[in-house]
Amino acid sequence: MNLEKQITPKNSDGSIDHRYVPITKAIVNLAGERVEAQLRKLFIGTHNLEKESASAGLQLVIALFSIPMDERYERSKLKKHIREQLQEIGFKPSKVSKLMGAGEFYAKYKEYSFNSDFEIESTEAKFNEKRDCFLNEYFNSVAKLYELSRMNGAGREKVKQDLLTENKVYTQAELEKLVSSYPKDDYKRRDRKPSRANFRETRPTHALTTHESLEVMDDAKEEFVIAEPEWGQKLVKQFFLFLASGEMDKCLAGFAPAAQAHLIDEVEAVQSLLQEFIAKHQPIEVAPIH
Repeated sequence: MNLEKQITPKNSDGSIDHRYVPITKAIVNLAGERVEAQLRKLFIGTHNLEKESASAGLQLVIALFSIPMDERYERSKLKKHIREQLQEIGFKPSKVSKLMGAGEFYAKYKEYSFNSDFEIESTEAKFNEKRDCFLNEYFNSVAKLYELSRMNGAGREKVKQDLLTENKVYTQAELEKLVSSYPKDDYKRRDRKPSRANFRETRPTHALTTHESLEVMDDAKEEFVIAEPEWGQKLVKQFFLFLASGEMDKCLAGFAPAAQAHLIDEVEAVQSLLQEFIAKHQPIEVAPIH
């Protein structure tokens, strides 16, 4: 670990913001070599422990999705709580997201049962053998299981058949590319362009508290269409005020635990969309020509 690089702010594309390099260099020099060495030791130790413990975290999540329980309340509440506790134990948030996705995929795929009307295998024993062979091959990689969890059925079936017929084991990079060709329905919506007619002008202090039973925006009345040229600026400002005012917390408190967990998952998806949007529209500085 290079502490100087570690604490230097990054651009939206992940590259180092070189404007801060002299400042962070001065900070590290002032802190001293002992501080840098101790933090490096902490970084290496936690990284190695997280790596060693990934299989244990995966097994816990698999167990969560393998035990029969009420999906709407019991599993939703436990899913949210275990996610929080895995972070409390020491897993990074990004690692927890992969553990949750990978574990849920493995547990649900393991439960798939033979159906003679649809399966190409002739017997249930043969079906179970091929299913388990596929899962066991990818079980030792949380990252690969996570990418499989992001695919639709056709994508996973391709990976499975390529293993069974050609003995091909996909790398993580190859699986990531397959996700773009075989995305789950949750990921397809990222390519949808929003229509101006689908935006409603609301006061941030009343947003979602009068959610009108989660009315679909496509069904909203035409009178709410924002026609002013500055509509985009207003929407961004309202969005900011809604988050900063604490209304989100008040809104969540009014929902059942299962609904709260679902909304939190949606907010996490929005976070990645915002990062993509900011990176896409990052301004480019152009030097004037004299």
